[in-house]
Amino acid sequence: MYKSSVTGKVYKDYDEYCNSDDLEVGVVALKLQSGERTPKNEEEREILKEIRELEAQGKIVDIPFGTF
Repeated sequence: MYKSSVTGKVYKDYDEYCNSDDLEVGVVALKLQSGERTPKNEEEREILKEIRELEAQGKIVDIPFGTF
């Protein structure tokens, strides 16, 4: 069992949380980058492709998200 510290929603496990459809786009990008999430659609595949291209160029990928 995994409970989101942000929403309090309970998931079967951490993997289910990482692959859920209710994550914010910044969290999705982080999970894609770390390999914890499988891309779910074309938009997510494109995000992951861009991340991998930047990493291949030796650039640091900074994914800002959250409340400012």
